[in-house]
Amino acid sequence: MKLANLKKDFPWFKNNPKYTYLDSAATALKPKSVIDSISDYYSKYSTNPHNTDSLFAYKTYKNVEVDVRQKLANYFHCKSKEIIYTSGATESLCLFAFGLRKYIKNSEEILLTNHEHTSNIIPWLQLKKDFNLNVRFIDFKKELPSEEKIIKSIKKNTKVLSFCNVSNLYGYELDVKKISTSARKINKNIVIIVDAAQAVSHHEINLNSWNIDFMAVSAHKMFGPTGIGCAYINSKWLEKLDPIKLGGSMNADVTQENFTYAQAPYKFEGGTLNIAGIIGWGAAIDYINKIGMKYIAKRISDLKKYADQKMKTIKNLVYYNLGVSAPTLIFNFKGVNSQDLASYLGNKNIIVRSGVSCSKLIKCSTNVEAYVRASLGVYNDYQDIDNLVKALKTFKKGDELSHVI
Repeated sequence: MKLANLKKDFPWFKNNPKYTYLDSAATALKPKSVIDSISDYYSKYSTNPHNTDSLFAYKTYKNVEVDVRQKLANYFHCKSKEIIYTSGATESLCLFAFGLRKYIKNSEEILLTNHEHTSNIIPWLQLKKDFNLNVRFIDFKKELPSEEKIIKSIKKNTKVLSFCNVSNLYGYELDVKKISTSARKINKNIVIIVDAAQAVSHHEINLNSWNIDFMAVSAHKMFGPTGIGCAYINSKWLEKLDPIKLGGSMNADVTQENFTYAQAPYKFEGGTLNIAGIIGWGAAIDYINKIGMKYIAKRISDLKKYADQKMKTIKNLVYYNLGVSAPTLIFNFKGVNSQDLASYLGNKNIIVRSGVSCSKLIKCSTNVEAYVRASLGVYNDYQDIDNLVKALKTFKKGDELSHVI
């Protein structure tokens, strides 16, 4: 597949022509259209969407509350009132955990996998600590998480099942519809939560068919700004779930004795929103729609297949996720500290990441303390992979220290 030059859409590459960016799983780069939309908001109108007292100020309200929220609803195939603006996937997952607390009995369990991002672990462990709730992990040791094992691990007392559909480290992908359909046959009242932060940039999400209760997303993973994301809350939970941010704009009425919530989605959006971030996110969705998700998915798939072929030819390289379709490459050199290797690549102007990428329970099962992760975005091309492979093929033991000695 011949790859179109999408680098021209991203100012980062013009400003950093000597660098190879391979850290999109941490944060994706931003196209010029996103950057311009944020600048336009601050320089041209800069009003609060809560202000609708003039036609001028109404423009911001329409953009934030009508246009972008509907774009997100269309993108995820859900109702606009089911889209809740948050600061990102972490806040969304916290909203789900703490909002659900009163619906979980001590005799019921919260089921997670040991491959989850810490944002999908710590809120549940906090509930375990504060309210003595039962948290159980599905331990995947030599195998990657699979639909079959997750389904087999669900019990009749499993109240909450929360998992990522695309891993931020190993890059495996799970069939959400298959899991949710089987889970509800075991326990019709099970609450299903999906951390879709890694899926949104290259994976079509259809909430109409997923049959889940909640989903967490971050905009910066899909070419949008940092500090903005959303929580999908199924309509059946909009009135039942309590917000975790209390204050301005999320209330309907306040007296000295009591207060009432505003209608959803506003009841969950206390305080002034990240207005510029929302507008920038709308521009990011426009960019994705312009390219087309089918093209993005095909391009990412071709890049990963090409990387697999190249990486497996490197001597002494341990490549952990050969054949996995999502765009992460995780590897180590035998006898070389992963952080030192990532630093060596950084010295070669190749930006990667070392560690466990916030998946801190994985090392308990894999006995691997840390990895180097290179992650691909739609703007990457075959030359970027060749740059990485060349740097790894020319690596010799001791090179990892050459730039610090």
